[in-house]
Amino acid sequence: MNYSQEYFERMQMMCRYFESQSKKNILHVPEFIASSLINDIIQKEEENLIASKKIEEILAEMKVTEHQNNVHWYDYKIHVMNVLKENKIEE
Repeated sequence: MNYSQEYFERMQMMCRYFESQSKKNILHVPEFIASSLINDIIQKEEENLIASKKIEEILAEMKVTEHQNNVHWYDYKIHVMNVLKENKIEE
């Protein structure tokens, strides 16, 4: 996938935040896992359509998973949506 290095660095920083918070609050664990998976997909998946589908599935699962769901997760999702927008494939 194509992505802004600056955006991706922020996403990695947020993932580290979720990881550190998960040691204090179990509700951050799903956010850490999801952000780790999403960051990995963005960094490694070359096919935009496949990557977008995987990311959308993770975000959909988070909607029904109990998690902290505060401003930090919202900010992370904004970054993810911008990466998806940058890589949108026209049908």
